[in-house]
Amino acid sequence: MKERLITLLTALLALGLSLFLLSPPQPPEPKLSVPTSEDRGKAGLKGLAEWLRRQGVAVASLRNRYGHLAELAGPSGRGHVLIVSLPAQKDLEKAEWQALQRWVDDGNSLLILGAVFWRPDWSQQEACFCDVKQLLQHFDWSLDDDDLEPPEAQPQSDEKSFRERIAAMQAEIKAQIPVDDQLLPIAGQPVTEGIERLSTQVVPHLMEQTWWLKTENNGNLALNLLQRSDGAAVAFWQIKAGKGQIFLSLAPDLFSNQRLGQADNARFAANLLNQALANHGKVIFDDYHFGLSELYDPERFFSDDRLHRTLAFLGLMWLLYVAGYSNRLAPVRPHTPKLSMRDFVDVTAGFFARRVPEPALAAELLRQLLLDVRLVRRLADDRQAWQWLECHPQIAPADLAALKRAQAGRRVSLLRLAETLRQVRRLAL
Repeated sequence: MKERLITLLTALLALGLSLFLLSPPQPPEPKLSVPTSEDRGKAGLKGLAEWLRRQGVAVASLRNRYGHLAELAGPSGRGHVLIVSLPAQKDLEKAEWQALQRWVDDGNSLLILGAVFWRPDWSQQEACFCDVKQLLQHFDWSLDDDDLEPPEAQPQSDEKSFRERIAAMQAEIKAQIPVDDQLLPIAGQPVTEGIERLSTQVVPHLMEQTWWLKTENNGNLALNLLQRSDGAAVAFWQIKAGKGQIFLSLAPDLFSNQRLGQADNARFAANLLNQALANHGKVIFDDYHFGLSELYDPERFFSDDRLHRTLAFLGLMWLLYVAGYSNRLAPVRPHTPKLSMRDFVDVTAGFFARRVPEPALAAELLRQLLLDVRLVRRLADDRQAWQWLECHPQIAPADLAALKRAQAGRRVSLLRLAETLRQVRRLAL
């Protein structure tokens, strides 16, 4: 009983140490809604993906870097639409932007949902268009913005009332809070046909920043599709790029789960895809840069609840095994083998094989062969057996010479002699 108790305490200590070493160093963060085709949260795009599937549109999830776009698209290399939200949570490599340029050049469309008018939680409050500017420069376009600069501080007069200072501070804070707003269509464009307004969310402070799309190539074409509710600047462009096109949005949530069913957002998405998507084309969602990957991700692996449940189950079964009824610390009983007649023959044969000289063994093996030939062929003596073997057409002279050396007591290789005897027995008997 004492040994079993010590075993149980040792097992509990080992189990606790294993759980401590395998436990994550920090508590898991609450799940963040991200713009992927599998996310059901407010910022996710699962509603758009499911809606397109029900309409018979081919939908695919990109779970690798942009260099694998051609493999995902299949044999039809053009007429597809890739939906990208920026800034991505994973850094985009230089080779990825080059692959994306080739993708658009080959005749595909790129829809960029940029977090500019509003920076949601998944954007990590970062500016997103540094890489987009580099992409547009490949097609002779430049995207410039008026940097937000804090207004010059006015000398405050002592006569300014306390209420006025409080009101100014409240207005500044209010400008940082996201509010619901609208984007208005610019008439005369096929993509905006039947569109009255689109619902989105903006930050008033960020709306003060104005973006301009410019080019020095007169052959370039860009259409202004949407504008801000105040009509001061453009918020959505359709840009001709190589054989394809780029749709550039400054609002990141136009087609999110929260906004797709509001105002004319769904109709605008349908108009856009009707123009950009070929009959055989696919709508591809960039899910890789927001955590959904075909590659091995150690963070996702160790945070998976299935791993923790499996380890807990294995630990519990091991604990039951260790603390079970049978005593694992009992002495091992020696196993007494049960000898058979074959074991006796093997031991005796091995003894004689080690003690009898090789020439004697060779002569005895040859004598047994001659005896078997005499019995099978009904011969009178060994001389007639030799004559029969020498007259056999299939027995080689070299084999007969090896047999005669063994009969003469000369030193021979037992392995080769055994092979020769096996061959002669197969032919003669």
